[in-house]
Amino acid sequence: MATIRKYRGKFNVQIRKKGYPFISKSFVSLRVAKKWATTTEADMERRLHVVIPDDTTVGELLDRYKREILPTHKGQQAERYRIQTLLGFLGDLRLIHLTPKEIAKYRDHRLKEVSPASLKRELVILSRVLTLASRDWGIALPQNPVKMITLPKADKARTRRLEAGEEEKLLQITNQKLRRVIILALETGMRRGEILNIKKSHIDFNKSVLLIPSTKADEPRTIPLSSQALTALRGQLRASQRLFGGVISLVASTVFDYKPRGLSGEFLKLCRRQRIDNLLFHDLRHEATSRLFEKG
Repeated sequence: MATIRKYRGKFNVQIRKKGYPFISKSFVSLRVAKKWATTTEADMERRLHVVIPDDTTVGELLDRYKREILPTHKGQQAERYRIQTLLGFLGDLRLIHLTPKEIAKYRDHRLKEVSPASLKRELVILSRVLTLASRDWGIALPQNPVKMITLPKADKARTRRLEAGEEEKLLQITNQKLRRVIILALETGMRRGEILNIKKSHIDFNKSVLLIPSTKADEPRTIPLSSQALTALRGQLRASQRLFGGVISLVASTVFDYKPRGLSGEFLKLCRRQRIDNLLFHDLRHEATSRLFEKG
């Protein structure tokens, strides 16, 4: 049963109920105090009232998610990077202080550094962690504050295609490994992660096809390989065997040893050296699919 008493100019509400810790909260208005007391007691009766430990931080939930859930995800490297960003801004914040206002502050700050699409990916992770904490970990907020703020409109889809002479510039490099990756991207339209996950066992040189066992849609698929794509793969396999003295088994390892961010970084450096503006590695996929469409 709630008791309300006036103390130092405010109305202090105290609730003692079996199964819940003692709750005390002060209000300037008696009407608001009575409304809060009635609502809180009703939530307790229906087992909807959530008690958040005062010392629980956002960082603790993110760390648990990273430890227990993240290893089961395919794109965990990119997700891990986003979690580190969230930890840097919100990690020390106590969960009881994670309000829509705090999320909005994070949104406004990040939009000065990243695109709306990148911000949304970060907030999706935070929202997922809060939902998971509520459903499975016994810790929750009365409402998910991420769902209570306004998100910016998504960026328009990129339509960047290679201009005259740019393909030649990209392929006129001494880094043969990067050159082979670029050829594969342009010949097949494969995503960065799909290229970097190619293993020797996935390639059928006799039928000129490549198996992609794990895709973004979680459905395996087989794609045809052009003569240029086959040449690039053969060249990379030979280079890898020379590098490791023919000892390493390429069946178990990937054909290309780039990390995703490392490949994107090398590609951006190449574009800067060749004075190619506003071209991302993923744009090669758009170029490849556009060419295939034009060929019918």
